Amino acid sequence: MSRQRTLLSILQSVAFSTTISEIADRLYLSQPYVSRILKDEESKFGVTLINRRDKPIELTKFGNSVLCNLKKIASAEDSLNASIANLKAQESRPIRISNGNPFLTADLTQAIVAYVDQHPDANVELNRPLVRNVENDLAEGAVDIVIAQRWNAADIQITDLPSPVYYLPIMNTCVPFDPNVLFQPFEKDTLTRMTDYRYVGLSGHSEFQAFVDNLFKRVGIHPQHKLFLPTPTSALQVVAQMGDATTITTRRIAQLALTAGQYNLIPLPTNFIRTDTSIMCLTNATPEIQKLTAFLHKTLVKTIH
Repeated sequence: MSRQRTLLSILQSVAFSTTISEIADRLYLSQPYVSRILKDEESKFGVTLINRRDKPIELTKFGNSVLCNLKKIASAEDSLNASIANLKAQESRPIRISNGNPFLTADLTQAIVAYVDQHPDANVELNRPLVRNVENDLAEGAVDIVIAQRWNAADIQITDLPSPVYYLPIMNTCVPFDPNVLFQPFEKDTLTRMTDYRYVGLSGHSEFQAFVDNLFKRVGIHPQHKLFLPTPTSALQVVAQMGDATTITTRRIAQLALTAGQYNLIPLPTNFIRTDTSIMCLTNATPEIQKLTAFLHKTLVKTIH
């Protein structure tokens, strides 16, 4: 314990002691040592800190002032030490990213790989989306970067991502597949022939699923035997196996998951379905977090289509 902290403990103990000896006993110190510290500090300040003439002893007005300021200093030191310890802990743990947009997972993973290739010392961890308050998650250090619907707060740095175009895939085993084209128009005739398609959706994404259900009502599709899977890629792979089925996907996911020439895509107008996604971190985040955030935004903007 520093001499300053010892003096703080001595002055705090006056309220519970009748003599200097009792203070020494309470703090497991010798009485001469306590007296010496008091004498040295009183000489330094040129004042009396404790009135020893009366019993019980009591702090003088100078003693109360020194005690009050020592408490402030101790509190500031504790805060400083905690802040440094927290920064050290952040340096030793990975930068944690929470992704709430399942359609970005593949591109986000590739972007992280590219970043780590360029920054060999980087340590990055991609987590499931958190179900709490974005502002609290960032402030408490539960996560460092959040990719999700925009959360407006003064201490959050926000960069928006464009919404990808979403598609209804048509497999080559289904009507109205056309082997001569990749894209089919978003027209009533095409959609009518998909009326009784089965639909494979996303589990754990109720808000997005509500968009999809509303879309189907508007275009007159009545999907049967709904199946829900955890990722857009797994949903698309099951659609390929089922035949007369469809799902919501992006061109990028279709390119990665399906064989070229074995499917068509119907683009869905953005006024029918879109996702508003932002990349967020604290405005006072470390330079490493800021650098990764900027890299992810730049890379994802290029790959979203």
